[in-house]
Amino acid sequence: MSSRLPSVVGLVAQERVAFVGPFGVGKTTAVRTISDVTVADTDVRRSASTDAEPADAAKRTTTVGIDYGEWHPVGRPRVAVYGTPGQLRFDMVRANAMSAGATLVLWLFGDRLDALDEAELWLRHLHTIDARAYERLSVAVTRLGAPGPGLDLADFRARLGAHASGVPVLAADPRARHDVERVVRAALDRATTPRTEQ
Repeated sequence: MSSRLPSVVGLVAQERVAFVGPFGVGKTTAVRTISDVTVADTDVRRSASTDAEPADAAKRTTTVGIDYGEWHPVGRPRVAVYGTPGQLRFDMVRANAMSAGATLVLWLFGDRLDALDEAELWLRHLHTIDARAYERLSVAVTRLGAPGPGLDLADFRARLGAHASGVPVLAADPRARHDVERVVRAALDRATTPRTEQ
């Protein structure tokens, strides 16, 4: 990986988007899906003894730093895309990625029994890192069609809207480029739209 880093880090992006959210939700996958350059990732093999988050038997690695990719959309500036760790013990890394006004996409599970509580927890967590995080936030909910509590986007909008009005909430698959592009565009559009409410 070290031989690839200069070709990625050396590029200058004019807009920045940070993917945040729980462990295993697909943040690194989303970075790889949308990136038009080789992704510099920080995945390492999981250590079950140190992971405090819910286990996912299919996920063998975990992000411990900041994943980095770039999206080159037609007709708009190059976008740097950051993936952040899902474990709370890497909170400082997440805060660094969110610093200096990076646009945020909060990825959430749609198939967990505690999905709405988890969504609210993450919303509050982001607010503790940056009191203005809501102003540049969009939410992407994955696995809505999977077996589970039978939630839909309206459930997430209602729960999140109690804390942050106007936050876009979209269904998205982190493996589908069109979906990832759609949520990133929504986040960027929200971040650049003048706010009339406070």
